Amino acid sequence: RLFYLQVRNAKLSDEIYCPPETSVLLASYAVQAKHGDYNSEIHKPGCLANDRLLPQRVMDQHKLTKEQWEERIMNWWAEHKGMPRYVATF
Repeated sequence: RLFYLQVRNAKLSDEIYCPPETSVLLASYAVQAKHGDYNSEIHKPGCLANDRLLPQRVMDQHKLTKEQWEERIMNWWAEHKGMPRYVATF
């Protein structure tokens, strides 16, 4: 778990380069690890607003709103249904 957190923090601070699409995928795993399976009844738009999930460089590089980034992350997150939280950190 410590290694996961170190890599996640290095990615968010841009110490480790990560392409935008990969950043979104890794963000979706981070959300799966934190919240478990996506449930549209519980996880409404805006539920990830307080989570730092993407490097600022990625957000600045593309002209998407925070809501659009969140929607992309949530779409990938929904694909992880059934994945145990601990597996999402590997």
